[in-house]
Amino acid sequence: MGVVSAVQKSITGILVAIAVVLVVGQLLGQPLLLGYVATGSMDPTLAVGDGFVAIPPVLAGSIGPGDVITYEAQAIDGGGPTTHRVVGTTAEGYITQGDANSFTDQDAGEPPVTETQVLAVVLQVDGEVVQIPSVGVGATAVQNVVGWITGAIGVGGAGQIGVITGGFGIVLIAATLIYGFLTSENRRETDRSTRRNDMVSSRVVLAGLIVILMFPLLTSMVLPSDTTTNRLFSADPSIAGDGGRVAAGGSEVFPFAVANNQYIPKVVIVEPASSGIEVLDPTIDISHGEREQVRLKVTAPPETGAFARSYSEHHYVHVLPTAVIELLHAVNPFVAKLLLSVVPTLPVVGVYVFFVGVRPISLRQTHR
Repeated sequence: MGVVSAVQKSITGILVAIAVVLVVGQLLGQPLLLGYVATGSMDPTLAVGDGFVAIPPVLAGSIGPGDVITYEAQAIDGGGPTTHRVVGTTAEGYITQGDANSFTDQDAGEPPVTETQVLAVVLQVDGEVVQIPSVGVGATAVQNVVGWITGAIGVGGAGQIGVITGGFGIVLIAATLIYGFLTSENRRETDRSTRRNDMVSSRVVLAGLIVILMFPLLTSMVLPSDTTTNRLFSADPSIAGDGGRVAAGGSEVFPFAVANNQYIPKVVIVEPASSGIEVLDPTIDISHGEREQVRLKVTAPPETGAFARSYSEHHYVHVLPTAVIELLHAVNPFVAKLLLSVVPTLPVVGVYVFFVGVRPISLRQTHR
Protein backbone atom coordinates (compact mmCIF):
# COMPACT_ATOMS: atom_id res chain seq x y z
CA MET A 1 0.00 0.00 0.00
CA GLY A 2 1.43 3.40 -1.02
CA VAL A 3 1.68 6.42 1.23
CA VAL A 4 -1.03 8.31 -0.68
CA SER A 5 -3.38 5.33 -0.49
CA ALA A 6 -2.75 4.96 3.23
CA VAL A 7 -3.47 8.67 3.81
CA GLN A 8 -6.66 8.45 1.75
CA LYS A 9 -7.87 5.45 3.73
CA SER A 10 -6.99 7.14 7.01
CA ILE A 11 -8.97 10.27 6.06
CA THR A 12 -11.92 8.13 5.01
CA GLY A 13 -11.71 6.16 8.26
CA ILE A 14 -11.65 9.35 10.34
CA LEU A 15 -14.65 10.77 8.46
CA VAL A 16 -16.58 7.54 8.93
CA ALA A 17 -15.69 7.43 12.64
CA ILE A 18 -16.82 11.03 13.18
CA ALA A 19 -20.01 10.41 11.21
CA VAL A 20 -20.81 7.27 13.22
CA VAL A 21 -20.21 9.09 16.52
CA LEU A 22 -22.48 11.95 15.48
CA VAL A 23 -25.29 9.73 14.24
CA VAL A 24 -25.07 7.39 17.24
CA GLY A 25 -25.18 10.45 19.50
CA GLN A 26 -28.34 11.58 17.78
CA LEU A 27 -29.86 8.08 18.00
CA LEU A 28 -29.10 7.77 21.70
CA GLY A 29 -30.14 11.34 22.49
CA GLN A 30 -26.66 12.01 23.83
CA PRO A 31 -25.14 15.23 22.35
CA LEU A 32 -21.63 14.77 20.98
CA LEU A 33 -18.87 16.98 19.60
CA LEU A 34 -20.56 20.26 18.65
CA GLY A 35 -23.02 22.86 19.89
CA TYR A 36 -23.56 26.60 19.48
CA VAL A 37 -25.36 29.49 21.15
CA ALA A 38 -28.28 31.26 19.50
CA THR A 39 -28.59 34.22 21.91
CA GLY A 40 -26.30 36.74 23.55
CA SER A 41 -26.81 35.50 27.12
CA MET A 42 -23.24 34.12 27.25
CA ASP A 43 -21.47 37.25 25.94
CA PRO A 44 -18.54 37.83 25.93
CA THR A 45 -17.61 34.16 26.49
CA LEU A 46 -19.73 32.99 23.55
CA ALA A 47 -21.23 35.44 21.09
CA VAL A 48 -24.34 34.72 19.05
CA GLY A 49 -23.53 31.91 16.59
CA ASP A 50 -20.28 30.89 18.30
CA GLY A 51 -19.79 27.15 18.64
CA PHE A 52 -18.25 25.03 21.37
CA VAL A 53 -17.03 21.49 21.93
CA ALA A 54 -19.78 19.53 23.70
CA ILE A 55 -18.62 16.77 26.05
CA PRO A 56 -21.18 14.14 27.14
CA PRO A 57 -21.84 14.36 30.89
CA VAL A 58 -20.79 10.73 31.37
CA LEU A 59 -17.31 11.66 30.12
CA ALA A 60 -17.03 15.12 31.67
CA GLY A 61 -16.91 13.99 35.30
CA SER A 62 -18.36 15.97 38.19
CA ILE A 63 -19.93 19.36 37.48
CA GLY A 64 -19.38 22.35 39.74
CA PRO A 65 -19.45 26.16 39.83
CA GLY A 66 -17.59 27.66 36.88
CA ASP A 67 -18.52 24.89 34.45
CA VAL A 68 -20.59 25.83 31.40
CA ILE A 69 -23.32 23.32 30.59
CA THR A 70 -26.04 22.83 28.02
CA TYR A 71 -29.22 21.69 29.76
CA GLU A 72 -32.86 21.10 28.85
CA ALA A 73 -34.58 24.14 30.32
CA GLN A 74 -38.16 23.87 31.58
CA ALA A 75 -39.21 27.51 31.82
CA ILE A 76 -36.84 30.18 30.50
CA ASP A 77 -37.24 31.18 26.84
CA GLY A 78 -40.06 28.69 26.49
CA GLY A 79 -37.87 25.73 27.45
CA GLY A 80 -35.38 23.77 25.37
CA PRO A 81 -31.57 23.47 25.25
CA THR A 82 -29.86 26.35 27.06
CA THR A 83 -26.12 26.94 27.48
CA HIS A 84 -25.28 28.76 30.73
CA ARG A 85 -22.70 28.69 33.50
CA VAL A 86 -23.11 26.85 36.80
CA VAL A 87 -22.81 29.43 39.59
CA GLY A 88 -23.91 27.32 42.55
CA THR A 89 -25.36 24.03 43.74
CA THR A 90 -28.25 23.09 46.02
CA ALA A 91 -29.79 19.86 47.22
CA GLU A 92 -32.29 20.17 44.34
CA GLY A 93 -29.74 20.80 41.57
CA TYR A 94 -27.51 23.38 39.90
CA ILE A 95 -27.98 27.16 39.92
CA THR A 96 -27.20 28.52 36.46
CA GLN A 97 -26.70 31.94 34.91
CA GLY A 98 -25.75 33.42 31.55
CA ASP A 99 -22.48 35.37 31.69
CA ALA A 100 -24.27 38.43 30.24
CA ASN A 101 -27.21 38.20 32.66
CA SER A 102 -27.46 39.99 36.01
CA PHE A 103 -29.80 37.33 37.44
CA THR A 104 -29.79 33.54 37.69
CA ASP A 105 -32.06 31.31 35.67
CA GLN A 106 -33.71 30.26 38.92
CA ASP A 107 -34.54 33.90 39.70
CA ALA A 108 -36.35 33.88 36.33
CA GLY A 109 -38.49 30.89 37.35
CA GLU A 110 -36.35 27.96 36.16
CA PRO A 111 -36.16 25.13 38.74
CA PRO A 112 -32.66 24.08 39.84
CA VAL A 113 -31.10 22.02 37.04
CA THR A 114 -30.95 18.30 37.78
CA GLU A 115 -28.30 15.88 36.51
CA THR A 116 -30.75 14.33 34.06
CA GLN A 117 -31.36 17.71 32.39
CA VAL A 118 -27.68 18.19 31.54
CA LEU A 119 -27.15 17.45 27.85
CA ALA A 120 -23.48 18.40 27.55
CA VAL A 121 -20.58 20.08 29.33
CA VAL A 122 -18.71 22.76 27.36
CA LEU A 123 -14.99 22.08 26.94
CA GLN A 124 -12.73 24.51 28.80
CA VAL A 125 -8.94 24.73 28.76
CA ASP A 126 -7.29 26.52 31.70
CA GLY A 127 -10.70 27.83 32.67
CA GLU A 128 -11.43 29.32 29.23
CA VAL A 129 -14.19 28.04 26.97
CA VAL A 130 -12.86 26.65 23.68
CA GLN A 131 -14.68 28.83 21.17
CA ILE A 132 -15.43 27.94 17.53
CA PRO A 133 -16.33 31.27 15.88
CA SER A 134 -19.46 31.50 13.74
CA VAL A 135 -20.12 27.75 13.56
CA GLY A 136 -23.78 28.56 14.17
CA VAL A 137 -24.14 29.99 10.66
CA GLY A 138 -23.41 26.64 9.02
CA ALA A 139 -25.18 24.73 11.79
CA THR A 140 -28.34 26.78 11.32
CA ALA A 141 -28.38 25.95 7.62
CA VAL A 142 -27.97 22.24 8.39
CA GLN A 143 -30.60 22.48 11.13
CA ASN A 144 -33.11 24.04 8.73
CA VAL A 145 -32.51 21.38 6.07
CA VAL A 146 -32.61 18.46 8.51
CA GLY A 147 -35.61 19.99 10.31
CA TRP A 148 -37.45 20.15 7.00
CA ILE A 149 -36.56 16.53 6.20
CA THR A 150 -37.50 15.20 9.65
CA GLY A 151 -40.72 17.18 9.55
CA ALA A 152 -41.56 15.80 6.11
CA ILE A 153 -41.09 12.20 7.26
CA GLY A 154 -42.79 12.80 10.62
CA VAL A 155 -39.75 12.49 12.90
CA GLY A 156 -39.68 16.00 14.31
CA GLY A 157 -39.06 17.18 17.84
CA ALA A 158 -35.27 16.84 17.95
CA GLY A 159 -33.53 19.40 20.15
CA GLN A 160 -31.02 21.92 18.87
CA ILE A 161 -27.95 19.83 19.56
CA GLY A 162 -29.65 16.65 18.40
CA VAL A 163 -30.53 18.21 15.04
CA ILE A 164 -27.02 19.62 14.65
CA THR A 165 -25.30 16.33 15.40
CA GLY A 166 -27.70 14.34 13.26
CA GLY A 167 -27.38 16.84 10.42
CA PHE A 168 -23.60 16.92 10.52
CA GLY A 169 -23.63 13.12 10.71
CA ILE A 170 -25.68 12.93 7.52
CA VAL A 171 -23.43 15.50 5.80
CA LEU A 172 -20.26 13.66 6.85
CA ILE A 173 -21.60 10.30 5.71
CA ALA A 174 -22.43 11.81 2.32
CA ALA A 175 -18.97 13.42 2.17
CA THR A 176 -17.36 10.11 3.07
CA LEU A 177 -19.19 8.27 0.29
CA ILE A 178 -18.31 10.95 -2.27
CA TYR A 179 -14.68 11.01 -1.12
CA GLY A 180 -14.43 7.24 -1.29
CA PHE A 181 -15.92 7.24 -4.79
CA LEU A 182 -13.53 9.91 -6.06
CA THR A 183 -10.41 8.32 -4.56
CA SER A 184 -11.36 4.91 -5.91
CA GLU A 185 -11.64 6.14 -9.51
CA ASN A 186 -7.87 6.35 -9.96
CA ARG A 187 -7.41 2.72 -8.91
CA ARG A 188 -10.40 1.20 -10.67
CA GLU A 189 -8.71 0.31 -13.96
CA THR A 190 -5.72 -1.23 -12.19
CA ASP A 191 -7.97 -3.24 -9.89
CA ARG A 192 -9.88 -4.60 -12.86
CA SER A 193 -6.74 -5.94 -14.46
CA THR A 194 -5.25 -7.44 -11.32
CA ARG A 195 -8.21 -8.79 -9.36
CA ARG A 196 -11.39 -10.70 -10.08
CA ASN A 197 -14.28 -9.79 -7.85
CA ASP A 198 -16.23 -12.98 -8.57
CA MET A 199 -16.44 -14.22 -4.97
CA VAL A 200 -18.45 -12.80 -2.11
CA SER A 201 -17.97 -13.78 1.51
CA SER A 202 -21.12 -15.40 2.85
CA ARG A 203 -20.14 -14.11 6.30
CA VAL A 204 -20.27 -10.52 5.00
CA VAL A 205 -23.69 -11.17 3.45
CA LEU A 206 -24.90 -12.71 6.72
CA ALA A 207 -23.57 -9.77 8.75
CA GLY A 208 -25.36 -7.35 6.44
CA LEU A 209 -28.58 -9.34 6.75
CA ILE A 210 -28.35 -9.29 10.56
CA VAL A 211 -27.81 -5.51 10.58
CA ILE A 212 -30.78 -4.98 8.24
CA LEU A 213 -33.01 -7.05 10.52
CA MET A 214 -31.66 -5.54 13.76
CA PHE A 215 -31.86 -1.87 12.84
CA PRO A 216 -35.67 -1.42 12.86
CA LEU A 217 -35.94 -3.43 16.09
CA LEU A 218 -33.20 -1.42 17.77
CA THR A 219 -34.65 1.91 16.70
CA SER A 220 -38.13 0.83 17.84
CA MET A 221 -36.67 0.52 21.34
CA VAL A 222 -34.16 3.40 21.38
CA LEU A 223 -36.30 6.18 19.92
CA PRO A 224 -39.27 5.94 22.34
CA SER A 225 -36.96 5.54 25.35
CA ASP A 226 -36.47 8.91 26.96
CA THR A 227 -36.05 10.86 30.17
CA THR A 228 -38.83 13.30 31.08
CA THR A 229 -38.42 16.21 33.48
CA ASN A 230 -41.53 17.81 34.96
CA ARG A 231 -41.62 21.28 36.44
CA LEU A 232 -43.58 21.37 39.71
CA PHE A 233 -44.13 23.76 42.61
CA SER A 234 -43.56 23.25 46.29
CA ALA A 235 -46.38 25.25 47.85
CA ASP A 236 -48.04 26.07 51.13
CA PRO A 237 -50.28 23.12 52.14
CA SER A 238 -53.38 25.31 51.88
CA ILE A 239 -52.99 25.69 48.09
CA ALA A 240 -51.29 22.39 47.27
CA GLY A 241 -52.74 19.53 45.24
CA ASP A 242 -53.70 21.41 42.09
CA GLY A 243 -51.86 22.33 38.88
CA GLY A 244 -48.63 20.56 39.79
CA ARG A 245 -48.46 22.08 43.28
CA VAL A 246 -47.22 19.76 46.02
CA ALA A 247 -47.25 20.60 49.72
CA ALA A 248 -43.81 21.71 50.85
CA GLY A 249 -42.07 18.65 52.30
CA GLY A 250 -45.06 16.46 51.34
CA SER A 251 -45.78 13.90 48.62
CA GLU A 252 -48.34 13.51 45.83
CA VAL A 253 -49.08 10.65 43.42
CA PHE A 254 -49.37 11.63 39.75
CA PRO A 255 -50.53 9.20 37.03
CA PHE A 256 -49.32 9.31 33.44
CA ALA A 257 -50.01 7.12 30.42
CA VAL A 258 -47.47 5.01 28.54
CA ALA A 259 -48.59 4.09 25.00
CA ASN A 260 -47.41 1.49 22.50
CA ASN A 261 -48.09 2.83 19.01
CA GLN A 262 -45.89 0.23 17.32
CA TYR A 263 -46.94 -3.15 15.95
CA ILE A 264 -44.98 -5.37 18.35
CA PRO A 265 -45.65 -6.09 22.04
CA LYS A 266 -43.37 -4.24 24.44
CA VAL A 267 -42.14 -4.27 27.99
CA VAL A 268 -41.71 -0.75 29.33
CA ILE A 269 -39.61 -0.16 32.46
CA VAL A 270 -40.04 3.21 34.17
CA GLU A 271 -37.51 4.29 36.79
CA PRO A 272 -36.63 7.45 38.74
CA ALA A 273 -34.04 9.70 37.08
CA SER A 274 -33.74 12.16 39.97
CA SER A 275 -34.15 12.27 43.71
CA GLY A 276 -37.58 12.87 45.24
CA ILE A 277 -39.52 10.58 42.92
CA GLU A 278 -40.70 6.98 43.21
CA VAL A 279 -42.27 4.83 40.47
CA LEU A 280 -45.11 2.74 41.88
CA ASP A 281 -45.66 0.66 38.71
CA PRO A 282 -42.12 0.24 37.32
CA THR A 283 -42.70 -2.58 34.79
CA ILE A 284 -45.63 -2.86 32.40
CA ASP A 285 -46.44 -5.10 29.43
CA ILE A 286 -48.14 -3.26 26.55
CA SER A 287 -49.61 -4.76 23.39
CA HIS A 288 -50.03 -2.86 20.13
CA GLY A 289 -52.36 0.13 20.43
CA GLU A 290 -52.69 -0.10 24.22
CA ARG A 291 -52.13 2.57 26.89
CA GLU A 292 -51.24 1.76 30.49
CA GLN A 293 -51.21 4.00 33.55
CA VAL A 294 -48.04 4.47 35.60
CA ARG A 295 -48.11 6.20 38.98
CA LEU A 296 -45.32 8.48 40.17
CA LYS A 297 -44.96 9.47 43.81
CA VAL A 298 -43.32 12.90 43.97
CA THR A 299 -41.86 14.36 47.16
CA ALA A 300 -41.45 18.15 47.28
CA PRO A 301 -38.54 19.96 48.97
CA PRO A 302 -39.34 21.64 52.29
CA GLU A 303 -38.79 25.11 50.79
CA THR A 304 -41.53 26.62 48.64
CA GLY A 305 -40.86 27.39 44.97
CA ALA A 306 -40.29 25.68 41.64
CA PHE A 307 -38.59 22.30 41.54
CA ALA A 308 -38.08 19.53 38.97
CA ARG A 309 -38.44 15.76 39.07
CA SER A 310 -37.36 13.34 36.34
CA TYR A 311 -38.20 9.80 35.31
CA SER A 312 -36.94 7.57 32.47
CA GLU A 313 -38.86 5.23 30.17
CA HIS A 314 -37.06 2.22 28.65
CA HIS A 315 -38.91 0.44 25.86
CA TYR A 316 -38.07 -3.19 24.99
CA VAL A 317 -39.53 -5.55 22.39
CA HIS A 318 -41.24 -8.43 24.23
CA VAL A 319 -39.28 -11.31 22.65
CA LEU A 320 -38.09 -12.77 25.97
CA PRO A 321 -39.86 -13.30 29.31
CA THR A 322 -40.40 -10.10 31.29
CA ALA A 323 -38.16 -11.33 34.14
CA VAL A 324 -35.28 -11.87 31.69
CA ILE A 325 -35.76 -8.40 30.20
CA GLU A 326 -35.72 -6.88 33.71
CA LEU A 327 -32.46 -8.71 34.41
CA LEU A 328 -30.88 -7.46 31.17
CA HIS A 329 -32.10 -3.94 31.95
CA ALA A 330 -30.43 -4.12 35.37
CA VAL A 331 -27.13 -4.92 33.64
CA ASN A 332 -27.37 -2.02 31.14
CA PRO A 333 -30.35 -0.60 29.21
CA PHE A 334 -28.52 -0.23 25.90
CA VAL A 335 -26.96 -3.70 26.16
CA ALA A 336 -30.48 -5.03 26.79
CA LYS A 337 -31.80 -3.28 23.68
CA LEU A 338 -28.90 -4.58 21.59
CA LEU A 339 -29.37 -8.19 22.72
CA LEU A 340 -33.15 -8.03 22.29
CA SER A 341 -32.68 -6.78 18.72
CA VAL A 342 -30.40 -9.76 18.00
CA VAL A 343 -32.71 -12.50 19.37
CA PRO A 344 -35.37 -12.25 16.59
CA THR A 345 -32.65 -12.58 13.92
CA LEU A 346 -31.44 -15.97 15.21
CA PRO A 347 -34.01 -18.10 13.30
CA VAL A 348 -33.10 -16.25 10.08
CA VAL A 349 -29.40 -16.84 10.76
CA GLY A 350 -30.08 -20.55 11.31
CA VAL A 351 -31.99 -20.87 8.03
CA TYR A 352 -29.28 -18.95 6.15
CA VAL A 353 -26.45 -21.08 7.54
CA PHE A 354 -28.40 -24.31 6.81
CA PHE A 355 -29.11 -23.48 3.17
CA VAL A 356 -26.14 -21.27 2.23
CA GLY A 357 -23.42 -22.20 4.71
CA VAL A 358 -20.38 -20.07 5.48
CA ARG A 359 -18.36 -20.75 2.34
CA PRO A 360 -17.71 -17.92 -0.18
CA ILE A 361 -20.50 -17.34 -2.68
CA SER A 362 -19.38 -17.53 -6.30
CA LEU A 363 -20.66 -14.84 -8.67
CA ARG A 364 -18.81 -16.28 -11.69
CA GLN A 365 -20.98 -16.80 -14.74
CA THR A 366 -20.85 -20.09 -16.61
CA HIS A 367 -20.23 -19.71 -20.38
CA ARG A 368 -21.45 -22.34 -22.79
